[in-house]
Amino acid sequence: MRLIKKRWPITSILYVMFFFVVVMPIVLVALLSLRAYTNILLTNITSRTMQTLEQVSYSIDQEKSRYIRTVAAIASDNNVISLATSFHRSTESKDLFNYSFQLENQLKSYLHDMPDVVSAMFVYRDGGAYFFEGTHFHNIDTRINENYLKATSLYRKTLQNQGRVQLFGSEENVLIESNDKYILSAAIAPPYERSFSDVEMIYFVIQAKMFENLAESTSNQNGSYIILDGSGNIMLDTSKDKNQSIEKQAIEQAQNKKTGNFKTMAYGEQMFVTFLTMERADWKIIYITPYDQMTSEVRQIYKFIMNVSAAGLVIFLIVSFFLVRSIVGPIKSLIYQMNRVKSGSFHVDLELSGPLEIYSLGKTFQNMTVRIQELIIERQEQERLKNRAEIDALQSQINPHFLVNTLNAIKIMAMLSKATNLVEMTDSLIKLLSSTFHRGGSYIQLYDELQSLEKYVHIMKVRYGDRFKVEYDLDESVTDTYILKLLLQPILENAIIHGFYGKEAMGIVKISCKKQRDQLIITITDNGKGMKQPTMEALLQTKKVESLCGIGIANVNDRIRLNYGEPYGLEIDSELGVGTEVIVVLPLLPNNPDQPATTRVLIDEKPV
Repeated sequence: MRLIKKRWPITSILYVMFFFVVVMPIVLVALLSLRAYTNILLTNITSRTMQTLEQVSYSIDQEKSRYIRTVAAIASDNNVISLATSFHRSTESKDLFNYSFQLENQLKSYLHDMPDVVSAMFVYRDGGAYFFEGTHFHNIDTRINENYLKATSLYRKTLQNQGRVQLFGSEENVLIESNDKYILSAAIAPPYERSFSDVEMIYFVIQAKMFENLAESTSNQNGSYIILDGSGNIMLDTSKDKNQSIEKQAIEQAQNKKTGNFKTMAYGEQMFVTFLTMERADWKIIYITPYDQMTSEVRQIYKFIMNVSAAGLVIFLIVSFFLVRSIVGPIKSLIYQMNRVKSGSFHVDLELSGPLEIYSLGKTFQNMTVRIQELIIERQEQERLKNRAEIDALQSQINPHFLVNTLNAIKIMAMLSKATNLVEMTDSLIKLLSSTFHRGGSYIQLYDELQSLEKYVHIMKVRYGDRFKVEYDLDESVTDTYILKLLLQPILENAIIHGFYGKEAMGIVKISCKKQRDQLIITITDNGKGMKQPTMEALLQTKKVESLCGIGIANVNDRIRLNYGEPYGLEIDSELGVGTEVIVVLPLLPNNPDQPATTRVLIDEKPV
């Protein structure tokens, strides 16, 4: 059972179309605009944040370089190292006091303009330490047991990098008991021989003002800074409520790339993280800020766009309702009139209205009904003429039979009179006419066509005498090919009658049949008087009845093209006083196209 496809009414189609063509694009444009604006805003914010981070990184880098230069200068000062070593080796109180006094003066000369340095500690190889408190007052207790210090990883790391200043953040300053999160430590192992120096490492405690100032700059904001050293250790974290997951993700991202940004979730809200690597160091600065705070302006614009879009859609729906009515009404009226025409009534009473296209459709329908009535009348007249033509065709079939019977009677009379030439000519004419009139179908084998052509040549020789002869060059593989009837006789007749007219020399016609790829090429060449180019062109265009069968050369060319297509047909090449060559190009047809495929198979399989 065939299912009936459900058809939608035009009103539903229009409303669905309006939804997909108007409503959805408006919503998509609003969303895409919001997304584009958000991307632009984030790009601008990221750019500004990067500029801020670059400024901060420059300041931090300057301070860091100052710390490193000062610590390195102290560690490379032979006098300082010598005084610290002498202090350690002395046993007298007076000498200890003098060396301590001189060492403090030396250190003060380096640290007088560095209030950030809280203390300095000289740790000796064989135990013991010299402790120096900074020149400015600090409320931080930085006295550390040297044995505890030697057991830390920062001590081992410093000894492994002898002669290089190492900076450590609060994460590694495990021995300093302080609530101040802006504490740094710097350490260096002086590169001196044991014979000259007993100092194994100098350890500095620094209250980093640069970090404190950075934290104060973000105290009134929701954002926070994280500073990492080259190993990924936290040097500074200004967040009020530390979230280890954010720090972990930020550190992982910062270690993989030099600069960039990403979004992450924390405390049920999105956070936007931006990070940057310092130019002259391997430290990284990470800035974390709430994503909603960054996009608050975008949300306001989004609400405005959605409100305007909703108002526009309401207005559009009202207008579209009246628009649909103006279209559907005339269409329904047109459908009603079409159903009347379907029932057989061609009287159309249609009120033309609606838009231009609907009006034109109704007008065209009216004209169509008038034209249908005219075509019905024309069809009736054609049927009447067709019936008359069929009667005439039946009547015309009587004439060929009468002609053949009459020729047979003449042949018998010629035989009784012993007129041999008349008998042969009459017999050839009867066979030629029989092949023309009595064989069913439009196709004949090439061999049979050439046999009929021989009969025609015999008649023409009786008529004109031995003034011409016909030579054949046949490819045996193509003699069974089927061609249209009476293709060659008009061409041969044209060569004999017109080509040899007024010519005293023997006329020669050469007929060549050969296979060329998938085509049958038949060439008819004569040594007649030839013709000019205008005559050749007229020969293929003028449909004169010039042959025995009533078919001219132009008709032959038209028959070939109508049956096989434009690639096939006649080609004429002639030279005045030399002769004419006509090339017939046909397809190779191994079977009779007039017979069904099953019939052809039975014929082919018939035993010989």
